Amino acid sequence: MKAAIHDADTLRGLKPLEVVQYLRAKGWQQEGDLGSKATLWVTGGDTDDEIILPMRRELGDFDLRMSEVLRTLEKVEARSQLDILRDLQAASSDLIRIRAPTGNTADGTIPIEAAVTFVERARDLMLAAACAAIDKRSYFATRKPSQATDYLDQVRMGQTERGSFVLTILSPVTPLLKPADTGSLFPAEPPEPFERSVTRTLALSLAAVRAAADMAAAQGNPKAFIDAVGQGVSANLCEALVGLAQISPSDGLDIGISWSPNRAIAASTPQRVTLPADTIPLLKEAARLFRETGPVEDFELQGGVVGLSRPEGTAIGRVTVAGFIEGRARKVLLDLVEPDYTTAIRAHEEEAIVLCTGELVKEGRSFRLQNPRRFRMLGDSET
Repeated sequence: MKAAIHDADTLRGLKPLEVVQYLRAKGWQQEGDLGSKATLWVTGGDTDDEIILPMRRELGDFDLRMSEVLRTLEKVEARSQLDILRDLQAASSDLIRIRAPTGNTADGTIPIEAAVTFVERARDLMLAAACAAIDKRSYFATRKPSQATDYLDQVRMGQTERGSFVLTILSPVTPLLKPADTGSLFPAEPPEPFERSVTRTLALSLAAVRAAADMAAAQGNPKAFIDAVGQGVSANLCEALVGLAQISPSDGLDIGISWSPNRAIAASTPQRVTLPADTIPLLKEAARLFRETGPVEDFELQGGVVGLSRPEGTAIGRVTVAGFIEGRARKVLLDLVEPDYTTAIRAHEEEAIVLCTGELVKEGRSFRLQNPRRFRMLGDSET
């Protein structure tokens, strides 16, 4: 059954320049300029299809002309006007569709509390991709890169769609303007904008996490997940996917990306990734392992010095501090040079509390504070 779009407000909401970008991306070519009111577009193939695109939204017949545009695109692309309309409305953004396939969402609705969780985990998913676009790590602790958090201010949530429960996320993509000649001051290949880098990283990491889950199930160990860190897989990504899957636990997830025509994307880049329900427990376990073994940045260690060791003739001394990690008493190893090592000796003699900041790493059953800095006794002023 075909559905034609006739709503004037909807049609007037379409932006001519974004439709131009869409047509160019689909292979249409501008054949003529009808004054300042419209442009003529042809497919460039063997067909005689053409589009008269209105360029001024204040024209009285703007909605009628846009309706004709949709009708022609429906014929050429053999897709519904509704699908084409959604792509035109999001032409300046990469469109991410997160779908909880069936089960509890079969009628397209979910409980309001579940909807809140779904949106929160979708936000976490985009933040994990943004962090991975900057740096590939197994775990991003509390402090996230400012570029990643700033990116979230630009992301928009679109209308939900029917077909189980579908949440849409729009990530804006700036148009690509290529220099007309090689003598231009602009680089021949402009760098990829960060927003596109995020969605591309998301697509690659989703494909990687699915492949890692399949391999981990077959091998019985987490090596595949560890190897996938370089492709953007992290504890944060896995936890976000686990949270999204809780909307319909027995059905898994389906995530698709429609790429903005503003920027070309490699044909090999994944456009859809399905995560069956039986992959979700594997993702949950991978997230736990990543959290346990991943470094915790800017961790402030506080405790007493219970061990000192510095071989004669060496500049680095090994210090053991008894402190608390996630509410549990733990011993943490750190290597110090002078004058910090002397401070550690004094703290041990005086049974004083020490403070130090660094990257906390779990090594087997032990903990180590890497890159220790600002080592001091409680009460001493920082310099």
